[in-house]
Amino acid sequence: MSNAAKNILVVGGAGYLGSVLVPELLDRGYAVKVFDRLYYGNYLSKDVLDRIAFEVGDMRTISPPSLREVDAVINLGGLSNDPTAEYNPKANYEMNTVAAEKLARLCGEMDIQRYVLASSCSIYDVGEGDEAKDILLDESAAVDPQAAYSRSKYDAEQTLLSLRESVCPIVLRMGTIFGFSPRMRYDLVVNTFVMSALRNGYMTMFSGGEMWRPMLNIRDAARAYIACLQAPRDKVCGQIFNVVGRNYRISELALRVREGLRRAGVEADVRPDYRYRGIRNYRVSGRKIERELSFRPAISVEDAVVDMVEMIREYAYTDFDNPRYYNIRWLQLLEEAEKIIGVTGSVFEAGAAWEARVGGLSMRPVE
Repeated sequence: MSNAAKNILVVGGAGYLGSVLVPELLDRGYAVKVFDRLYYGNYLSKDVLDRIAFEVGDMRTISPPSLREVDAVINLGGLSNDPTAEYNPKANYEMNTVAAEKLARLCGEMDIQRYVLASSCSIYDVGEGDEAKDILLDESAAVDPQAAYSRSKYDAEQTLLSLRESVCPIVLRMGTIFGFSPRMRYDLVVNTFVMSALRNGYMTMFSGGEMWRPMLNIRDAARAYIACLQAPRDKVCGQIFNVVGRNYRISELALRVREGLRRAGVEADVRPDYRYRGIRNYRVSGRKIERELSFRPAISVEDAVVDMVEMIREYAYTDFDNPRYYNIRWLQLLEEAEKIIGVTGSVFEAGAAWEARVGGLSMRPVE
């Protein structure tokens, strides 16, 4: 197989990271196809949509026709944080593990050159209270994640790496991403700080901000995927790479966000909250990807915050309580709407077909 991968399928390409990655791929001359269920809608611009192929579908049922004329697959799909994984562990495992394996096997069958999986540095989470484990961890560290989300990602990694004889798997363990996206999220720590500052005038540091977190700007994250497409095949196949900018205690992160806000003309207090909450705590090394691929994240927290404030205002994403910006709240809303639509059918249409469908239903309250 050639090293050149020009036709890229991005599974989950309309999501938070995908909405930034897809334009970056187009700018570099790649032909792009997006496969996405559109849980959160489609925020790709008209200019982008005019230049890509787009298929609406569930990654759990993806089939060979969706992969025709594809050279490489980037899998960003699935449930993407702890709350959504814990809300529906079955769907989480089906998407993040089972579907990831199915897609890898299809790539092998169709002689697709590379398969890049979005994994997570949360598999390194050591939790609170064990200082002996509070060390900088690299890709060789022994891990045994217990949370539904991180476990599903780790299991997918192990399966993919076992298939390296038939497909070229590349695993990117991403740090906690931050920054503006057309499909904006306010349930990521830096983004949450910015949202809170703009809405309330202050930021809250839970558990006093003592925990560590590896951070990564969203545009740097997009660059990492492109680096894996461009690198020599023998440098990346069967490899795991941590992708992080810097590790910060949440307390320092809050201060850096506050500095970025000041540069953007926004004043905000930082308020510690020492009540216990379930938290993640881990520090991760990104030296391997720098050494092997000469990749180094470049965008600081402060610069990203200035950009975020400007873009939030430009896009008018100031309806901060809208559940669309929070993965778990939006999925809960969709599930509730699904139950209601199951009774009412189409919101505005009527007629014999609708009456026949609902005529036999008992009028019980929606649970």
